[in-house]
Amino acid sequence: MRPLGVHTSIKDSILNAIEEANYLQCDTIQIFLHSPRIWKIPEFEEEIIEKFKKQISENGLSPLVVHASYLINLISSNPKTIHSSRYLLKREVLMAETLGADYYVIHLKDNKEMQNEEIFDKVREAFSKIGKLQKCKILIENTAKSKITAKISDLFETFRNIKTENLAGVCIDTCHLFAAGYDITKKETVLELIKEVKKSGDFSLIKLIHLNDSKSPSGSGIDRHEHIGKGFIGIRGFENFLKIKEISDLPLILETPKKTPQDDIKNLTTVREILKRLES
Repeated sequence: MRPLGVHTSIKDSILNAIEEANYLQCDTIQIFLHSPRIWKIPEFEEEIIEKFKKQISENGLSPLVVHASYLINLISSNPKTIHSSRYLLKREVLMAETLGADYYVIHLKDNKEMQNEEIFDKVREAFSKIGKLQKCKILIENTAKSKITAKISDLFETFRNIKTENLAGVCIDTCHLFAAGYDITKKETVLELIKEVKKSGDFSLIKLIHLNDSKSPSGSGIDRHEHIGKGFIGIRGFENFLKIKEISDLPLILETPKKTPQDDIKNLTTVREILKRLES
């Protein structure tokens, strides 16, 4: 069975994320490095970093994914925001590298005032200031509404235009995909999606799947995650999507709502049942 995990909490310590992953019997995890809604990023003690890396290895949690802060906006029209975003991007990516992360996932903001070429130039420049990474690679995530990352063809075009040595591919979020107009509850839509990926890019560029149901209908452009099977995508939609053979070995990470660990358990159980049916 392919790697399956959730976005885990680093509350009190980044080691908490591993403890939570083990409790949930995850194969892979995703974390923030700090609160995604503040600019300040902490310095982790060397001892904690080494413990974290050791425990990740011992527990076979792979891939380790770091999600970018929500505040980062590399194509803002505000020079101060650009400066702060580039600084935080570099700090986060280098810390992800230090922790031994495999991927750093980022949403690119939209800017209706800018032409695509200017957007690509700004993102490319920000990525180039990070320096060469040894292990951690950047993934661009699709979005629910954006002229550069909502449609699959646009996402791949963006990837091609900002290609740098640290950029490895893309991450596909099912809630964002659905909200952007890809109604995966319909088998014909999934077939069109496969054709679009093959025409626009290459399935090998998709490295990670964020598996989330949607609280909003297809084409709404609204990014609101729901429990697996409880939203507009539903069980049928996930079965249709997960049947795509070209993504059958990709890691799945859930970012579903959670009030208690039981929420994660329920969602993971639902996904495991879907995968078991598909693989039987």
